[in-house]
Amino acid sequence: MYSEAEINKSISVLKKKFYDISKKGYIKSICKGYSSIGRTFEFELGLSENEFGIPDYNGIEIKTRRNYSKSAITLFNAAPDGDKLFEIERIKNTYGYPCKKDRRFKVLYIEAYGDKFNFAGIKYQYKIEVNRKKEKVYICIYDKDSKLIDKNVSWSFDYLKERLILKLNYLALVNAWNKRNGNCEYFKYYKLSFYKLISFERFIDLIEDGTIKLTIKVDIHTGEKNYGKTYDHGCGFSIKEENLTKLFKKLNI
Repeated sequence: MYSEAEINKSISVLKKKFYDISKKGYIKSICKGYSSIGRTFEFELGLSENEFGIPDYNGIEIKTRRNYSKSAITLFNAAPDGDKLFEIERIKNTYGYPCKKDRRFKVLYIEAYGDKFNFAGIKYQYKIEVNRKKEKVYICIYDKDSKLIDKNVSWSFDYLKERLILKLNYLALVNAWNKRNGNCEYFKYYKLSFYKLISFERFIDLIEDGTIKLTIKVDIHTGEKNYGKTYDHGCGFSIKEENLTKLFKKLNI
């Protein structure tokens, strides 16, 4: 855990680097795809991909956003814990639906909330249940008539708290404008905001009331080498940008 003095120093250094990057104007992306905005900013900061895999920048987690993006911000990914292995693979095989690219294989994309049922495919509904007595968060699967049929996958409070505190005790949100020129994308990083996590208890409250959603995406590899093998994108807990201040205190720095 970083001290307050260390965090303040990290904020100061990160602000200086951000302003230097911002003054460059539009910067050509170093790669293609959805993650290019973050990877380009990392490159400009002088972080290698391996270094950025560490859950913070000297105690601060960095998230990048395209201007006008409506997608939720992924806070962190967390595989289910407990003594059962390969539960996501089991769910995909049991409740998944045929892949549009190749109907021989099953895929599954779930968006689950704590305050409502949500379909994935046409047969099954999903909902998050918070059990404070057992200190667990469950992904519950229901049939189309809302009858519970599976409640075997869960995350312990201890595990989620560890993931949350490790990655997101402090957050830096970087906003950027983007434009295209032919096949190339360019980013202008124009805004930097800092946030401090309120509490793990608030995180659990926001899961329960549907503000934080759980996304599970299991696809297949389409490359020649691993064609048809499971491609697990992870289990992500995410929140909309306009709800960040429900989970974090914005720092006036």
